[in-house]
Amino acid sequence: MKIFARLLCILAGALALSFLVAICVLIPVGQWYEGSRARSFDDLSDAYALSLVIQAITAVIGGWLGNRLFRKWRRKPSDRT
Repeated sequence: MKIFARLLCILAGALALSFLVAICVLIPVGQWYEGSRARSFDDLSDAYALSLVIQAITAVIGGWLGNRLFRKWRRKPSDRT
C-alpha cells in the first residue's frame, strides 16, 4: 500500500506541474511565437520540440517534488495515538 501511495504522489506531482507549466507558460508563448516570430514550418517544429523537452523536464521535477512531499508526509508523526 505504501508503494502505491508513493507512486500516486509522484504521478500527481508530475502531472500537476507539467499541466501548470503548459497552461501558464508554454501555450501563451507558443501562440505569441507562432503569430509574430515564426517564419517557416521549420521554426514551428523547432519550437514544438523545445516545448516537449520543457514539458518532460517539468514532469521529472514534478515527480521529484511529489516524492519529497510523500516522504515529508510519511515522516510527520501521526496524531492517532
